[in-house]
Amino acid sequence: MLWLDDYERRARLAPGLLALLSINVALAVLGLSKAPVVVSVITALSLAGGPVALAEVVRHQGRKTQEALWASWGGSPTIQKLRLREERQNTLQREIWRKTGVALPSLRSENGNPVRADEVLEVAVGQLRNLTRDAEKFPLIRAENRSYGFQRNIYGIRWVARAIACGVSLGVLAYMLWLANIDHQSALTLTNILALAASGGCLMMGWLLPSPERLKSAAERYAYELLQAAVVLDAEKNAFPEAGQQQP
Repeated sequence: MLWLDDYERRARLAPGLLALLSINVALAVLGLSKAPVVVSVITALSLAGGPVALAEVVRHQGRKTQEALWASWGGSPTIQKLRLREERQNTLQREIWRKTGVALPSLRSENGNPVRADEVLEVAVGQLRNLTRDAEKFPLIRAENRSYGFQRNIYGIRWVARAIACGVSLGVLAYMLWLANIDHQSALTLTNILALAASGGCLMMGWLLPSPERLKSAAERYAYELLQAAVVLDAEKNAFPEAGQQQP
């Protein structure tokens, strides 16, 4: 945990831990979470950088999902909000965002070469991200970016989480059926029933929590706050123009 910053813990590690939740719950209900072998494995993984590796895997899957979703959306929400050819955007708000002293493609340029126009917009947005990395100065951007990262990553690993929860549920059920062949009463204990119900609940959560609608909503909120920061930065630059000039 100490190797990860706040964003990595909430946006990357948390989705990974939720994907593994069914295993932890089943072990806890069955009374195996404190077994020496289980404790030794968890300790070894923690010391070997398991949380860091898990966060990196989740990040990779999330970015792959992001690329596919952006393609289906017609581009990232930030780029869409700046395009002049996007008819669904708030034109007044878009004019405010575009009047920040940065040369952006005209409507003629966008229609003539949309790919090149989007590349210019991506460069401008990338520069804006670099200028708004200060979490204390831009707390809303930090919060919305973290929320979007969580939604993106939990959606990116949804099938992994569902497969794990399904495997655990089937494993508990197989264990109960094996016990039933030996002693019917020993199979239907409260512990076994709770373990099956808990793993089933994790499987249901794996289907309900990842949502493309919530993901797109989070992306839209982050894009809005990021572009609003451009207005703030431009206002500061105009109020204190000498701050942006280098001293001889």
